[in-house]
This record gives sequence, structure tokens and C-alpha cells, in this order.
Amino acid sequence: MNRPVERVRIGDYRLEAELTASPSARTYRATHQVLPRQAVVKIACEPHDSLGVLREACILAALPHPGIVRVYEVGRLDDHRTWFASEIVEGLTLAGTLELGALDAAVAIGIVRDVAEILAHGHQRGVVHAGLVPDRIVLTARTRGFPLCITDWSAARTHDAQSIHMWEPGPYTAPELARGELDDRADVFALGAIAYRALTGEAPDGAPIAALAPELPRSVTTLVEQMLAYDRWDRPSSAEVRADLAGLADDAPTEMLRIRKPRWTPPLHFAPGEGEELLASTPTLDDLEPPKPE
Repeated sequence: MNRPVERVRIGDYRLEAELTASPSARTYRATHQVLPRQAVVKIACEPHDSLGVLREACILAALPHPGIVRVYEVGRLDDHRTWFASEIVEGLTLAGTLELGALDAAVAIGIVRDVAEILAHGHQRGVVHAGLVPDRIVLTARTRGFPLCITDWSAARTHDAQSIHMWEPGPYTAPELARGELDDRADVFALGAIAYRALTGEAPDGAPIAALAPELPRSVTTLVEQMLAYDRWDRPSSAEVRADLAGLADDAPTEMLRIRKPRWTPPLHFAPGEGEELLASTPTLDDLEPPKPE
């Protein structure tokens, strides 16, 4: 959607075209009347939708990362509807790219790795995206200093959220989210479904990924299957996914990658970033120096 609108001014922004519409909010392309920049302006449809719009703006402001949109300004209209302005992210959505079929293995692995980095950044700060789908991932070709950007965080919640959006079952919806249970590993499930589709050209439907893409290394297919595990505690964390895929996109896609054996990690319900900090501080064999001779 890119529908022109009448000249309407919100704060210092002049609305130019409607971009998206949902039951709770609408987004517009807008131009700042003083500064030389354009922006996306999101406006709550009704006053009772304002809390959700304000929550998204606060979450975005709390997650500074080149793979996450920046918030410029937040305001409230005379009728008490909340709005915020954020940067425009130019590029092709991953959904549009996947319409052409499966991606090159190295490209797909690089995308999954970079999305995992953004998710881990949020998880370490106590934020669950809870709505990751290919439409919300924009490939930017490093125009913003990072290869991609997650643009929509409207469903995101913090670990201490009292209630969450109830998602209908779907290919990117983790089983626990459909039950109304919030957890970091719901994002890992969604990313696993995206990886499955990017590597095979098909939405996950229960068929083993190795059966649809036998040319992939077993280590890669094993990781994707772990990400799609029904039991969330059988899935790796977003930081583990990022660590396991680091550097793989630069190698031959058929090269074998060693994947850590599944291990228990502490839950992240009440201590944001607890598991991630432990992983980052745990020494590996490469970190250990051989003993010096006496």
C-alpha cells in the first residue's frame, strides 16, 4: 500500500501517503517541515490503541541497533491518540525475496545469522519480538551499516509483561505463543521457520528439511530442526544461533559446520539477558592457553 492522503500535518510532519493499516494503527510516509528528512509516522486508530503504539515506540527507543528502526519523536493528538515518527528503511522485504523461491544457501545462512544477532540484542535487554515474519525483515544492502532491519515491533513485549498478544497458530508462531506464554525462544522458532523457507522455498509443514534440501550440510539442517522444536527448551537461544552461524556465510555452503550438542540453559522469564551473559563469558577451547613450562 502506498495510497496518497490529503495534506494532513502531525506535529512537524506532513503526511503524504498511507503505507499500512491494521485494526489498531496506521502508518504513513511523511516529510518533516523543518528538517531535511522523511519518516514513517504511526498513529493509533483509537485512543484505547494508544498504549500499544506508545509501547512500541518505547521498545524501539530502548534497543539502539543498526538493524532496528530509530524513533525520532513521540506525540499525542488532541483526541488523545498517540503517534510516533521513525526512520524510513529502504529495501526489499524478505517476503518479497522469498516469493522467488529458495535462496542460495550462503545468503540464507547470512540472513538468519544477522536476524539472530538483532533478536539476541533484544533478548539481552528483556524484549521478545513475538511477531517475527518475513514481511517485517527488510534487506538494506548495508545502507544503514547493517545488511537488514526488523522494522515492525508492534507485538513486542518485555519479559515482565502482564499480558501479550494472542497469536493465531501459523507457520511462524511458536506453540507457546499460541497458548499466551511469552518466551525468548518463541522468536527462535519463528526464525527457524524463516530459515526453513529460505533454504527450501517451502513453509515448514512437518517434513524434515534434509528431505527437501539434501545438499545442505547435516549440521545446518540439524540446527534448523532444533530451532523448530515443539518444546522451547529443546531450542537454542538466539545468541547460540548467532554464534553457531558466525562466519558460515563466508564459507562454501556445503562445508560442514560443527554444532554444539543441545544443553540446558536457564529460563529467561525473570532475568533479562541472564543466559546470554553466561554464554558470552564462558571460555571456549580457543580461549584457553596451553600451560607455560616452568
